[in-house]
Amino acid sequence: MAVTKQISLSRSGNLLFALYSLATAHILEAGLYAVGFNLGEIMGIGGFAQGNVSSFMDVFYFSVVNYSSLGLGDIYPTGHLRFLAGIEALNGFLLIRGC
Repeated sequence: MAVTKQISLSRSGNLLFALYSLATAHILEAGLYAVGFNLGEIMGIGGFAQGNVSSFMDVFYFSVVNYSSLGLGDIYPTGHLRFLAGIEALNGFLLIRGC
């Protein structure tokens, strides 16, 4: 006979768990878009106009700023990656505001 122990979270614990889960999901999705931007650069369908975009962290930063619809404008895509950036901003807007 197996004994199982259930973990009981308080109402605030459940809310905190849900918020951390949603934040993690949003960060992972922005990371997937960053991977897409990197793949687009490798495939030659676009790039970034700034010369200082040299690491994945720079692309991830752009992706998070774009996903949150903040759009600072210090990094911007060129070529067909502009379309991916528009889709990401729309997707982020709908998912973040929908929570």
